[in-house]
Amino acid sequence: MKKLLRRLVLLGAIAGGIYAVRAYLRGEASATESVQMVLDDGSTRSLASNTAEGREFADMARRIVEIGL
Repeated sequence: MKKLLRRLVLLGAIAGGIYAVRAYLRGEASATESVQMVLDDGSTRSLASNTAEGREFADMARRIVEIGL
């Protein structure tokens, strides 16, 4: 059982390393912007700009700032 757990941990570390190298070589940037929404009830929600929802709200926010509202 211990041997199996060690192999799974090693396999996970290798897979994570491969994913990180692949993302680096593709030039995928990490989230550089984040969007924070404050709702009427006082709750907040944060979205990273590297997600679909986050990109949509970041684009809207950028346009609002450009317009000057």
